[in-house]
Amino acid sequence: MLILHISDLHCETYMLEKLLSTDDAKRADIIAFTGDAECDGETVDLLQSINKPVFFVPGNMDDIAVAKIFDRAGMNIDGKVIRQADYAFVGLGGISIISSLETAKEKLSKEKPGKIIVLSHHPPRNGVTDKARIGVSAGLVELRNFILEYKPVLHMHGHIHESPNYTFIGDTLVVNPGPLKRGRYAIIDVETRKAYLNTLY
Repeated sequence: MLILHISDLHCETYMLEKLLSTDDAKRADIIAFTGDAECDGETVDLLQSINKPVFFVPGNMDDIAVAKIFDRAGMNIDGKVIRQADYAFVGLGGISIISSLETAKEKLSKEKPGKIIVLSHHPPRNGVTDKARIGVSAGLVELRNFILEYKPVLHMHGHIHESPNYTFIGDTLVVNPGPLKRGRYAIIDVETRKAYLNTLY
């Protein structure tokens, strides 16, 4: 399964339109959007035009109105556990991360999720994909602990614009594609757990 991972669009919808016309977008099986869309209706329309499953979690810059528009489109998985193929996709949005974590944990406790893939806006603490401009690791310990407890195969996030990269926490691949507003995105091969960071220019 190939995932097109995008984040931090910040209303630069022309970048999304350009990306969706690429071969990378066309060959992807799923689009994962880890927040900070800021624009809502136009973004949703563009994502619907490619006719692929889209999983979205809101970022800290996305208000409730944005989240609701993605809700109505069936894309917002914040606080949800969604089955797709052999995987359970878990959404941990950036509007209220602690609330989303607790809701997701409660749902995971009621079922055998199998192989887990996580979308969050905020990064887990790791020192690679979460390094802010001043060199400080800005990732959340709570998300790192979630990874160590549930051992997902993949954790995708955004938020830290200056650290597009990937790393591992245990056996979990952690990917920050960088901001799509600057043309950055990632293609992730879930089976081989390899991430390819790309730009539109």
